[in-house]
Amino acid sequence: MSLKTQEFLQVLRDNPDKTLYFEYRPGAFVRSDVHLTEVKNVHFDTVDCGGLRNEWQEVHVQLWENEDPEPDHAVNTSKALEILEAVHRVRPILQDAVIKFEYGNSGFPTAVLPIHTLQVENNHLLLRLIPDQTTCKAKDRATSPEEKAAACCGPAGPKPKIRLSLQNLASSPTCEPNSGCC
Repeated sequence: MSLKTQEFLQVLRDNPDKTLYFEYRPGAFVRSDVHLTEVKNVHFDTVDCGGLRNEWQEVHVQLWENEDPEPDHAVNTSKALEILEAVHRVRPILQDAVIKFEYGNSGFPTAVLPIHTLQVENNHLLLRLIPDQTTCKAKDRATSPEEKAAACCGPAGPKPKIRLSLQNLASSPTCEPNSGCC
């Protein structure tokens, strides 16, 4: 599941005052005193290994936890909507772009995480975020197994095995300090 920004904003509108939870890996949650510190319109302009140019846009919402927990601070769905609308008034947020969340902590490297699933229950909204996987666009474009095998760099051939032994190294001439060999 990938949500566009406008779809996510509508979910927030449809679910006012619900507790907002972010699960960044199975069973691990962003603290409830999280801050939404930055909203980024991100434009990607890339060339893949097949030599084709790719362009797309995303919206990244940065999640941040203060070093010291803040028991009196929480961002619910209404507060999140208020923050995103305030940002939009200053600089329009890309409505048709996929929205992702940037998060990291001492036990989880900072990553940009798309919404994998969204679950609305009685008094909360749970966003399950799953890290993106890297891919090879050339292989993704291929339509047959043969094309996939030839895409990108193609299959790697066998690598020669080199056998070393300490005995061979011991019989080799060595370079001693002040011998003039180097």
